[in-house]
Amino acid sequence: MRVMAKLSRAILTVLLSGRHSALGGRSPRDRAANLARIASAYSRFELEQEKGIGPARAAEVEVWLRRQGLSLRVERDGAVSAIALAEMTTAGGAVRVASSEFP
Repeated sequence: MRVMAKLSRAILTVLLSGRHSALGGRSPRDRAANLARIASAYSRFELEQEKGIGPARAAEVEVWLRRQGLSLRVERDGAVSAIALAEMTTAGGAVRVASSEFP
């Protein structure tokens, strides 16, 4: 059995009531069950724009998604936050983009 790290209450509150929460369903129970789907609908920029979510909490969501084999949505115009760009640059690794992101 795989144990997953938990997100903080502040992050959960934002994800369950934020701009992409409807993707998880109508009820709080449905949204909680689809939390990864909701979180992965955000771009890094959108997530950082949510009240109570800054670069540190956005990074926490990214790590949580990565542990599930998911990632934040990549902006179509290629916009990336300065923090994300710094992380990609220092990591020296390739950036994974889902093929469904592009037509």
